[in-house]
Amino acid sequence: MQPKATISFAQRGLPGLLLVAAGLVLALVFKQRSPWPAEAKQLTYPLALVLGMGGAVLLSSYVRQQPLRAMKAELLGAALIVVVLVLGRLALAR
Repeated sequence: MQPKATISFAQRGLPGLLLVAAGLVLALVFKQRSPWPAEAKQLTYPLALVLGMGGAVLLSSYVRQQPLRAMKAELLGAALIVVVLVLGRLALAR
């Protein structure tokens, strides 16, 4: 029996952590008062969500030692969370 190939931290864990951190930084920085135009602030929220959720999926893939193609339910769930949050934000903005 062949040993299961492991996914390295540098391949999935570190990029996952960096994406989550980038999403949090974007969400917090643009939530504060800043000289950026309102259109830029509205675009950063969905971008922060995509970065954060994408990083969470990469980190989960590393922790579980599973390839991404074996995590279809997690990927669909993360995409659904992003869509619901973005649509909710758009509905509140009107």
